[in-house]
Amino acid sequence: MRRTLIALAAASVLAAPAIAQSVDAPAGVYVNDKTHSTLIWKIKHQGLSWYTARFTSFDAELDFDSADVTKSSLQVTIDPMTVETDYEVNRPEGNDADFSNEIATDERFFNAGAHPEITFTSTAIEATGEDTAKVTGDLTFLGVTKPVTLDVTLNGHRNDPRRQKHKLGFSATGAIMRSEWGLDALIPAQGDEVRLEIETEFVEAG
Repeated sequence: MRRTLIALAAASVLAAPAIAQSVDAPAGVYVNDKTHSTLIWKIKHQGLSWYTARFTSFDAELDFDSADVTKSSLQVTIDPMTVETDYEVNRPEGNDADFSNEIATDERFFNAGAHPEITFTSTAIEATGEDTAKVTGDLTFLGVTKPVTLDVTLNGHRNDPRRQKHKLGFSATGAIMRSEWGLDALIPAQGDEVRLEIETEFVEAG
């Protein structure tokens, strides 16, 4: 009996990674639901606070393998012209500066005229728990491509009765150093680290 219990315990430990890598949801191609997707970035402002902005439009396509999530793939395309800060809402009376557009178009910042897209293409997915994973991919920004790893949590999945399609919900966090993409000489009073926070729902394509 004791040997049987030990064998069962060992089998459960060995099976755990496989269980963690599978999700009881339909496999296939999913696209992000833009009305329920948020991409926030933060940068330290003069060492005092984390200045927060967002991209209001991005497209993401997830080729989801429910039997083994590590075999899934993700492609994200961000429009830098959709960057949005709170400056236009809170700027001093009489000030008509469009700070969001300045960040999007100025050659010192996102330079959208020369680089109209920011892209992320996954290269590896590592399951780290029952509902968590590390997603590594190539981030291309300002013509520079470097690897970035995001910590991702699957919040859940369900059938959307209005659309009659399945949906997946994720949260993700990560960080990059802006100097690695050529922004180290700009606004030196700001921090180098840029923190990323993503909330998104994916719906079956088609």
